[in-house]
Amino acid sequence: MTTRKISRADLLTIIEDVGFGEAVIGGADSEGIVVDGYLNLRNMADRLNALVEMRMRSERELHDSQAR
Repeated sequence: MTTRKISRADLLTIIEDVGFGEAVIGGADSEGIVVDGYLNLRNMADRLNALVEMRMRSERELHDSQAR
């Protein structure tokens, strides 16, 4: 079973949501994300974990339905 990777767009969205009032996103390119301010890493980690769990559950459900 494979899980989709977390993309730059996913990270940018999470940083914008979590960083509201704490960080300003200056932009993103193939090298990374420009941030002015500081990030709430605990909330970011929670959001990333939730995203990974959701994708793993989705992949598992898809795999289970195809196995039948």
